[in-house]
Amino acid sequence: MTRTRRSLALLGILTGLMVATSLPASASFSAATAVSTSINTLVVAAPTNVVGGLACAPTSTMSLTWTASTSPRVSGYLVSVYFSDGFVQTVQLASTATSWSKTIAEYNVTAYSIQYSVTTQTTINWVKESARTGSFQC
Repeated sequence: MTRTRRSLALLGILTGLMVATSLPASASFSAATAVSTSINTLVVAAPTNVVGGLACAPTSTMSLTWTASTSPRVSGYLVSVYFSDGFVQTVQLASTATSWSKTIAEYNVTAYSIQYSVTTQTTINWVKESARTGSFQC
């Protein structure tokens, strides 16, 4: 009798396995989650209120003032002096600078006109140059 019960039990288990494995699997998920993604980028702002000047003889002096950039991570400013013959003179300044001046040979400002610009530099090597000033000449 025990042998018959075991055989019937085994037959039932095998039949159950065959039926279960022949059915397609199914699952349903009802949970949903909304995900928002955003990418923050650094926008570099050029210095504003860039005002150039040129004092002529007896000592010629170039000068420039500006309002500091509002960008984060400013590492410095690059002042550029554009001469009308195509030459560009640049001067590296600290991140706290808001003005610059330099004497210049009178010949250079009587023979050529000059314009200025200031470039914001950041710690991640992104830059933004201001518009050029008007022309100056002695």
